[in-house]
Amino acid sequence: MDHYVFAAFVLVLILASAALGSHVRASLADHHFSEDSLAAMRIAVGLVATLAALVLSLLISSGKSSLDLVNTALQHNRVAMIQLDRTLSQLGPPADGLRVDIKNDYARWISFLFSNKTGTTAEAESREILQNTYDIQGRIFALQTLGPWQEKLRGHAMELWDDIFAGRWLALEHTRGSIPTPLIAILIGWLAVIFGIFGIFGFSAPRNWSMCVVFLLCAFSATTAVYVVLDLDTPFQGMVNASKTPMLDAFKFIGR
Repeated sequence: MDHYVFAAFVLVLILASAALGSHVRASLADHHFSEDSLAAMRIAVGLVATLAALVLSLLISSGKSSLDLVNTALQHNRVAMIQLDRTLSQLGPPADGLRVDIKNDYARWISFLFSNKTGTTAEAESREILQNTYDIQGRIFALQTLGPWQEKLRGHAMELWDDIFAGRWLALEHTRGSIPTPLIAILIGWLAVIFGIFGIFGFSAPRNWSMCVVFLLCAFSATTAVYVVLDLDTPFQGMVNASKTPMLDAFKFIGR
């Protein structure tokens, strides 16, 4: 599901919880709103709000770590691609065709990572790209060498391609996100409880425009926090994502 759509769903759920709480309030007797009852509710809501804040902070930190990890892997991958191209160029004409194919494969890899493809189409293309990675590995191993020096260059090229494959696998693992869905569901449930209780006891104050605006801003802020968590957890989708500029710069350099 698109992050914007999911965030909109969370916002609607939060507002619906508050509306339900306001509806329940109308059927409650006045003694439910005594000072003792309100004090107990403040403690209960404070506990749930603290738990939600802790989980939110941990999820945002986890998402930021995931984004940083992918960015580091892509930068390392870029350097390895340039080194591989320079190494293959020293093997002479027998490696020229392979260098062209590696450059085309790299362009396809960049396009796939930032295409936002999902479902069976993405899985099929990722399997095809990985298979092509295996084929290139075999072609590097099959390169003819003239003497120990070129054999050493071929071994270095194999090591670089292994690093590139590891980086690609890491990036593929992060395209789907790493935060468990039940954890997101629990967090949204806590937010719904908080705003539902606010609908019951918060609206006991006289209703006015300032209170409604503050309530809507709180609901929007909570929804935005959930969106940030999801956006950071998927480094190749949304507004906050991994940069492909270093990869494009490396692509221009490869094959020269």
